[in-house]
Amino acid sequence: MSKLAENIISLVGGKESIDSVTHCMTRLRFVLTDDMEAETNKEQLESLEGVAGVVNNGGQFQVIIGNNVETVYQEIEAQLGKEKEEGSKEDKRNWLDRFFDTLSGIFVPVIPAIAGAGILKGLLVVLVNLGWVSGESNTYMVLDVISDAVFYFLPILLAFNAAKKFRCNPIIAATIGTILLHPTFTGVVAEGNVAIDFFSIPFTLMNYSSSVLPIIIGVWLLSYIERFIKSWMPKVLDIVFTPVFSLLITVPIILIVIGPISIWIGDLVSTGINALYSNLTFIAGMVLGAVYPLLVLTGTHYGLLPIMLQNISSNGYDVILALCAAGNTAVAGTVLSVYFKAKSKTNKSLSISSTISGLIGVVEPGLYGLIIKYKKLFGAVFAGGAAGGLIMGIFQVESTGFGLNPLGGLPVFFGDTFSYYLIGITVSFIVSLVVGLIIGLPEEENK
Repeated sequence: MSKLAENIISLVGGKESIDSVTHCMTRLRFVLTDDMEAETNKEQLESLEGVAGVVNNGGQFQVIIGNNVETVYQEIEAQLGKEKEEGSKEDKRNWLDRFFDTLSGIFVPVIPAIAGAGILKGLLVVLVNLGWVSGESNTYMVLDVISDAVFYFLPILLAFNAAKKFRCNPIIAATIGTILLHPTFTGVVAEGNVAIDFFSIPFTLMNYSSSVLPIIIGVWLLSYIERFIKSWMPKVLDIVFTPVFSLLITVPIILIVIGPISIWIGDLVSTGINALYSNLTFIAGMVLGAVYPLLVLTGTHYGLLPIMLQNISSNGYDVILALCAAGNTAVAGTVLSVYFKAKSKTNKSLSISSTISGLIGVVEPGLYGLIIKYKKLFGAVFAGGAAGGLIMGIFQVESTGFGLNPLGGLPVFFGDTFSYYLIGITVSFIVSLVVGLIIGLPEEENK
């Protein structure tokens, strides 16, 4: 990994060209002061053993690594010799690129915990249905708490990550999350006494468990308030009084203004999407199932995470993840078709490994290693994703959490619609495989 990290740093333009580097689940994300050299060396980067692909998108130069991305990232950080502070230089990316980068930075670190909890939720359903665990037992209670805690306390986890992106104190941000979830507040809401006041200012107290928008917007506000206080606070008093004033100013604004409005907006968006989905199930299913791999290709699929989490928070289930599973399965089926058409051992080997990783839920190797290379195969991806998404949409397949899909997080789909989920991903895989075989590969692949 040391040599791979060294080569990547060199080929993207050296240490002096790297403004910042972060990572998501499968790719390194570089913000470069000048990406000309990195673009020139793109083919060399793609040829490195351990690199699945390269894409320059949204103001970021992204190097796709796969499951080892965390190890490579840590080695790069070590070789750079210091932590690269995000935003240390003027960010010239447009607002949309910065928005998706921020979402990625906030949500991606939480995904492993959410995925693990979601899988446990699904397994718990199976244990109860099989009669192995009673829903009234203490064992069920413990397992239920383990699977539910990450969702209930999600604002605290998001607050910590948001603080890193907005460059304010992560502990103070997490403290705000704990305040919103304090038993006194949750108890008042549970009793129905939500109309309260603060210094005679009336407001509606909300239930912030599992919420997304209030804490993210609140921490964004905290970042400005904290910097303003630090600008005039004497250094000798900073360690105590900056947190005090930050909390006293930020928390009431969240409770009185940001929280109620954010909860209302989140519920409105969730309700609107579900209403649209309920009335246009096959259209919505086909479209998202077909285009989801394109979102993965550009790294914008993280924009769906807040919507999925809001759905789970509001309804107890989500319908979007199943459509994403149809798209991922279509990629796996398409890259398997390459195995039967390719002449080179390299492509055959890449096809098998990419099919396996794609079925687990990591589709970047197949997308960047084969489908981008043979662009006509996108037809197979779209066909398979649309076919699987159609079935998922018609039967409104639900998930109770978040996990790698189609198979990596299978238990999150356990429930009344599980059989339709299996049918959906099977159809998606078969359709994409057959269409991929029909499309075939260009003649130059044989050379």
